[in-house]
Amino acid sequence: MSSLDILLGASVGQRVVVVGTLVLYGYLVVRRPATARAAARNGAKTLGALTTLVLAALLLASAIGRLLPREAVAGLIGGAAGAPGTVLAGLVGGVLPGGPYAVYPIIAEVADSGAGLTAVLALLVGYGGIGLLRVPYGLVFFEERVVAARVAIGVVVTVAFAAVAAVVVGA
Repeated sequence: MSSLDILLGASVGQRVVVVGTLVLYGYLVVRRPATARAAARNGAKTLGALTTLVLAALLLASAIGRLLPREAVAGLIGGAAGAPGTVLAGLVGGVLPGGPYAVYPIIAEVADSGAGLTAVLALLVGYGGIGLLRVPYGLVFFEERVVAARVAIGVVVTVAFAAVAAVVVGA
């Protein structure tokens, strides 16, 4: 890993975010310095509050990845598992706990443990679409029928995506 990777990120996506942030803050420092200071303070405060959570989530994901038996993952949701394995992966994605800082590393570890491409995609779609563990939070703001409809639609979309992806991309 080079020093450029450490400063700007190792991937194109990371570099876009870092450079975009630098450009935005450059503009703010010149045109609206008070806004730049307030935004930087708020960002630093959020980073401080999330640092232990993100670190714990990454360590948890790494441990989960090491505990997953490669053969079992490949058998359940690997390329040979076909459409049923891809649908299973989508439904599992729908019950994964935590935010993306916790779930994405877990899914990456599952991918490294032998999951097929369509299974990884289905895990991501299920996590975003079903989000079963977001139900209590949704009930704070919405009626039960709205939350139930969101989950039902998420399940249908996830299963449909998984089935189509398994056929089109090949599990």
